[in-house]
Amino acid sequence: MSRPKHAVELCSLLVDDIYGELSSRIFATLLRRGRLSMVALKRLTQLTTRQLKLGLTVLVRQNLVYHNSEERGDTTYEANIDAAYALVRSGKILEIVGEQFGSVATDIMEQLVLLGHAKVSNIVAELNKSHEVQTNGNGNAINGATNGNGIHSYSSGQLNHTLIQLLEEGFIQPVGQNMFRSPTDSYNAVEKALLQDSYGGATRGTKQKDELRSRIRVRLQELRAEVPNWKPVGYSRHMNGSAPKRRRLSHNGSVTNNHDFVDDGSNKLDENLVLRINHEKCTVFMRNRRLVELANSRIGETTSYIYAELLRLLSERIPRCRRDPKIDDAVNDADGPSIVITTQELTDALSKTINVSTGIGKAISQNIDTSMLDKLQNGRKRKARDEAEVEDDASPNEESEEDRKPFANGNGHAMDVDEDDPFEDQPRASNGKRAATSHDHESRAPPPTESRQARMMHVMNHLQLLAADDCHLVRKCSTRQMGEWTVDFERVIERLRELEIDSIIYENFGKNGHRLIRVLKKMGKLEETHISKVALVKKADSRTKLVEMQLHGMVDIQEVPRDPGRIIMRTTFLWFFDQDRVASLLLDRTYKAMSRCLQRLDVEKRRKADLIALSERIDVQGHEEDMLRCEQLNQLREIRAKEEDLLGQIGRLDELVGVFYDY
Repeated sequence: MSRPKHAVELCSLLVDDIYGELSSRIFATLLRRGRLSMVALKRLTQLTTRQLKLGLTVLVRQNLVYHNSEERGDTTYEANIDAAYALVRSGKILEIVGEQFGSVATDIMEQLVLLGHAKVSNIVAELNKSHEVQTNGNGNAINGATNGNGIHSYSSGQLNHTLIQLLEEGFIQPVGQNMFRSPTDSYNAVEKALLQDSYGGATRGTKQKDELRSRIRVRLQELRAEVPNWKPVGYSRHMNGSAPKRRRLSHNGSVTNNHDFVDDGSNKLDENLVLRINHEKCTVFMRNRRLVELANSRIGETTSYIYAELLRLLSERIPRCRRDPKIDDAVNDADGPSIVITTQELTDALSKTINVSTGIGKAISQNIDTSMLDKLQNGRKRKARDEAEVEDDASPNEESEEDRKPFANGNGHAMDVDEDDPFEDQPRASNGKRAATSHDHESRAPPPTESRQARMMHVMNHLQLLAADDCHLVRKCSTRQMGEWTVDFERVIERLRELEIDSIIYENFGKNGHRLIRVLKKMGKLEETHISKVALVKKADSRTKLVEMQLHGMVDIQEVPRDPGRIIMRTTFLWFFDQDRVASLLLDRTYKAMSRCLQRLDVEKRRKADLIALSERIDVQGHEEDMLRCEQLNQLREIRAKEEDLLGQIGRLDELVGVFYDY
């Protein structure tokens, strides 16, 4: 799936805003024209050879351009649009890293954002240069403390320790030679080599073609795994093979793994190791954060903490969100049911500061409806038994008493407020069957002393709430160790897309528009008269609303003639709703809106270019109120406010891009 047309415009604007006009002109030409050689680039961009080399150096260093040298010596260049769009998410990546690892990791990631890829020695040197201790009359900086100017100093051991943490979690990765080559070039090179070595230059028959595709996939997986080994001699991540829960300390925002940092010089990284940001893994963490927000809004805060820990454990074995069909095998997909987490493992990994006994309502069994969960579990077990024709480990007869235990959550709520909707296919959360008896703000209170078995029981109840939700946030696989759980990410994200589309339609076309869409989604193609009857909407109102939504691309109409004459009076008009088409349309419009925000920001900055240049002077920074006139100060504040609003809107639109494309 390629990016929509407005994504090309957006990525060109991003490169222009960050790296300047020279790099932007080269990148935009490669985006629009595709793979080009140096000679073709020189002709199309009207740039000199020296200018092209300077611009390509910046783009290659930032992984914005792939390059490939052919056997006859020609080098071709190709734009990497995914890396260009990742520039939008730099701030979110820094925020996530700062929350997990502290200010040291944030500074390291900032340097990698600026440098693209860099050696460990260069990263340390740049940080020491930018955080050089400046002792003055206002204070002294000793052992990484803060001086009067608020500048931190990090030791080499502390930086090395943080780099290892980032490598362990996958936020950064070593740079390999194959990363500079486009996926298409890698595939063609592997295919050509295998054809010449094993098949005499060409395949014969379907069997050889299937065998060739399988061998290409295996070889591409090997190439993707061929990265420099960053682990020092004698390196061991953790004795038990899993990272303990990170806790934030109040020492310059640093984070340690349940023990004080000791600079003993062991496990030191190679100074010549080249590192870069792993945007694929960062997208996994952003997806986790979006799903946690969904769980928090639909169920409750305490349950979202448990869901966040479950996603963290799963993400350790998930390298990327979207599977590459040319490389990844669908059977061994990282998001498949092979990755499961037991209730015992989740309870052991969960922070002790989370009071898991809160967030679950306590009500008598007569007021709780557990039929939905039983229906989901029994249906899945029945389907698996019919397909595999074997007895599953989690058959209905083997279900434990804990699984049948009634449960309810006090924070559940229904998204749709349509009281008389005839197509309500799920029971509402506000129908009086789920009693609210606890408050989420108690979840961070120190938990009372409880046994490990009781804590596991509470965790299992939270997981059952997640499994019973309409979004299918988790799925129970078996009853081993009080339950094995996994997340069907494709199914959850598909449901999240439906919620986003419903929300957009409700905001733009009101209650009737949302109601008509639900009818079409439920019943498929319908005639106008039938739609109005089923949706309980007047025919004139439904016709007006359908035409309005058709003009905006939300619904479409199909003509079905009843005779060869194709007379209008003898033609049936069927309305229908195509969710995939609407999602693609909304994605393209989201890219367009982001482009317009960047263009508007550029216009606002150009209008006050002199004032912005004045405020960026070294002697003015930090002393604006003293150095600028009142009128200039008000204008500067107005510009900063507009910039903050526009960048905030871009960040919100990026969430839609993640839901409709990346996640």
